[in-house]
Amino acid sequence: MTHSGSDVAIVTGAASGIGRAAALRLADSGWAVAAVDISDTGLDSLADRGPSIRPFVCDITDPQALADTVDRISKEIGSPRRLVHCAGIADLGKLLDQDPADTLRLMNVIYGGTLRLVHAVVPAMASRGGGQIILLGSIAGWVPVPEGGGYGAAKAAPHFLAETLSAECRERGIHVLCVCPPAVETPMLDRMRRDAPAMFGPRPGLTTDAVLDSMDRALARGRLWAFPGRGTHAMWTARRMAPGVLSQIMARTIVRQ
Repeated sequence: MTHSGSDVAIVTGAASGIGRAAALRLADSGWAVAAVDISDTGLDSLADRGPSIRPFVCDITDPQALADTVDRISKEIGSPRRLVHCAGIADLGKLLDQDPADTLRLMNVIYGGTLRLVHAVVPAMASRGGGQIILLGSIAGWVPVPEGGGYGAAKAAPHFLAETLSAECRERGIHVLCVCPPAVETPMLDRMRRDAPAMFGPRPGLTTDAVLDSMDRALARGRLWAFPGRGTHAMWTARRMAPGVLSQIMARTIVRQ
């Protein structure tokens, strides 16, 4: 990842999974990293990796707490040059079997948290003349998967937000990238395997390094989308070019569940 030595990055969901891997890679590349998560579990061990990583506990669904945290980061470390937003949750099951309140909670965390975060970060980033906003989407937000209706809908919303934000922030010198991986080997995937073994089973997920490598390539090329993993871009293309065929395939898969 390119850096200038004085650059500041905010990484959410930094206590584990892709967020933790991103924080470590940025710190190893010379960035000052503000590692944000909802609890300090995992953040302390991350901060022990070196003085360039500073932990910040924050609930991204709390607008005031989020604004205060971004303000603290700007004052204590510096205005952010990069945001890597990885915080999120997953809740699987057939949509009509789930409590609507649980489905709406997914939307509040995944989409609502993303919306609040960009509102908090963009002004600080623009004050430095621009920067990069990387949002973690999912191929599940493009292609419906069995027992993933609520999660997919929540992930689809930040995809639309990324396109809008990219157009609106371009003149402010801010590059927006949305990364849409398939299943990734993280603690979240372990939980998803327990909740939906027929869907995820023992198949290995993508590595966090593969996701970050794809992210880096897309940033270097100035792209809006990154699709890590073999076949992920093809699935996205099929969804856009032949949605009816893909929907029939997924419907047959859902019926077999």
